Amino acid sequence: METVETLGDADLLRRPPSARTRKTLFRLSLPMFVHSLLTFVVMLSEMLIVSAYSTDAAAAVAIARQVLQVVFEISSMVGIGAVILISHSLGRGDEEGARQIAALAVLTNTLIGLLIGGLLFLCGPVTLRILDVPASIVDDASLYLSVAAAAMAFNALASAAISCLRAFGSSRVIVMTGLVLSVIYIGATYVLVLGAGPIPPLGVTGAAYATLGSRMAMALMFGLAVYCVLGLRLVSGPFKVQFLRVRRMLVLAFPSVSDYIGYGFYQLVLLGFVAGYGVSSVLSRTYVMLAMTFLVLVIMAVSQGNEVLVGYRWGEGRRQDAYRQALRSSFAASLATTTIALLFWLFSAQYLGLFGQTGEVLKLSKDLLLLTIFIQPGFAFNTVLLHSLRAVGDARVPVIVSIGLTWGLGLPLAWLFCVHAGYGVEGVWYALIIEETLKAGFMLARWQARGWLRNVVA
Repeated sequence: METVETLGDADLLRRPPSARTRKTLFRLSLPMFVHSLLTFVVMLSEMLIVSAYSTDAAAAVAIARQVLQVVFEISSMVGIGAVILISHSLGRGDEEGARQIAALAVLTNTLIGLLIGGLLFLCGPVTLRILDVPASIVDDASLYLSVAAAAMAFNALASAAISCLRAFGSSRVIVMTGLVLSVIYIGATYVLVLGAGPIPPLGVTGAAYATLGSRMAMALMFGLAVYCVLGLRLVSGPFKVQFLRVRRMLVLAFPSVSDYIGYGFYQLVLLGFVAGYGVSSVLSRTYVMLAMTFLVLVIMAVSQGNEVLVGYRWGEGRRQDAYRQALRSSFAASLATTTIALLFWLFSAQYLGLFGQTGEVLKLSKDLLLLTIFIQPGFAFNTVLLHSLRAVGDARVPVIVSIGLTWGLGLPLAWLFCVHAGYGVEGVWYALIIEETLKAGFMLARWQARGWLRNVVA
């Protein structure tokens, strides 16, 4: 252990931190938390509005959203790699190089979004048939996916722009722009789904078009933000140089993104397990997963701020500071989300009452919210430390282990508890607790071993 530590700060040329890299985790993560809160409010509002139209419409949108989770993760790949390269460039004091990386990331991700949209349009109906979606809602779910496919290029541009703004520490711009977009989206969803004045209620069709319009607005506003705030211009330079940069972004991001993509497919399989227990189980899972989405957003806000800070410390040659920063961030994320999960459980009647649920759904949802509390410590450490390892170029082995535990242990346990033992949807939560705890133990051991101190990330 001592030999490894001597490869850290002592043998590296320390660079004096700039005003940008002296930002704290609180300053970087608080705006992202506010942005996450806005995201949750938008998701909650959408579910309330669509549920007010009909339960079938709510089910169709929920299933379509589960499919889109995988697609959105794929479209975030370039942005994730760009954050790493930009933060390292800024840590070295190369701000112009960081701008060139950002411009290239936005252009490349937009092109990837076009490709993904085409694939979603073609494969969406096939995916729904594989999931054995009930006939009463399959047409609505297919319609939602088809319209979402048209929005993929706009979503990809906005996603890359947000990542670049985050890497440059411009989180306040993200929050203010997100606030405006959230208000527009909620208003459009209400009018198009439930109708207002001369506009008739359109149900799922209205929700789909509200999504398309909001993604177009996101692309426009965040595109203007990176142009005005960061001063980005068209990509220039030799094609080979730009190609190598894109390849570097993808190489850095793919291990982590593949984990998220695998997790999205994993959730689809779990949804298939739960569906066999009837509508009450599916509804309970949907409402509790919505609460868990907020917890995930909180963890991601802390994790994303921590990832930028670790990248800064790495670029400055302050390896031991990077090590300590990740551990502090992990404890902070764990404490925050465990507390919030406890509050969701304590006020579960009020939360579930928003959807008008009583009886079996209310009881089952309360039980799932209680189990959710025990998932949070492991999930927080797992997520923050995985992002930290990614920021220092040590993502391949952690991601392989994470995927292995998900599919090799988590999925069999979920089937064992849910299907074979007959615990139903609660059995899935038992499996998640075991899975996330084991993942967190591995990530913590990997981080504390400090073998990543030898890495060199350009």
